[in-house]
Amino acid sequence: MSGIIKNNTPSILINSCDKYSDVWPVFFKLFFKYWQDCPFPIYLGSNEKVYNDPRVTTICVGPDKSWADSAIIMVSKIPTKDILWFLDDYFLWEPVSTIKVNKLYEKFIKLHANYMRLRPKGGSANLKRIYDDDIYELLPGIEYRTSLDNAFWDRDMLLKLLKPGESPWEMEYNGSRRSDKYFGYYATRDKIFKRTNGLERGKWLRYNLSLLKKENIVIPAGHPVMSKREHLIRFIIRNVWIVLMPIRSLYRLLKIKSL
Repeated sequence: MSGIIKNNTPSILINSCDKYSDVWPVFFKLFFKYWQDCPFPIYLGSNEKVYNDPRVTTICVGPDKSWADSAIIMVSKIPTKDILWFLDDYFLWEPVSTIKVNKLYEKFIKLHANYMRLRPKGGSANLKRIYDDDIYELLPGIEYRTSLDNAFWDRDMLLKLLKPGESPWEMEYNGSRRSDKYFGYYATRDKIFKRTNGLERGKWLRYNLSLLKKENIVIPAGHPVMSKREHLIRFIIRNVWIVLMPIRSLYRLLKIKSL
């Protein structure tokens, strides 16, 4: 594609939208506190609102059609070959090692990888093949092969897998199956970013309240806090899903081998 800078520097893309603009000050306060020597250009995706900080370039995509439609425009406007993906509520809680991040990005380039998730969580162990001391290879059929967790992405591959009309959850599920015909998918064996998810389904997660208080952050107006009952239901559902995950993984693996 014309206009793409093919150098050895990824761009950070923070995927967001205007209705989460109240979250941006929290995200960036923690981001710049815990990654003070971040060497990469930073882009924030939004609809029409702009975040006023000289360290951040806002990409405005216009009114929402769907999550994926907006993401396609954001990714298309990134000027570098590779992307380091963030969501707008991935709140950093410990200092980032730029040395580790750069080491993994160098490995990403040497492998001609399409995707490298910067944490091990997600997917069944029998579909993760140890590549070396730092990374796993994610084999076709594994769950969350296109997880929207922090990851390096080849920009063009991400554009191939994004499908107009989809939600983030559909991208993680359906996109993983679309990725099965491609190789070059990896995940790190350690968590590279020590972070937490700030919100879920449009509500602040309760377990973050003490962490935010410690950082002297007052939750801004705009999104409610999840109730104790909602939090309990979330906990139960997530644990049931963890139990069922190996069964789903085996089914997908058998299906792929039968094709």
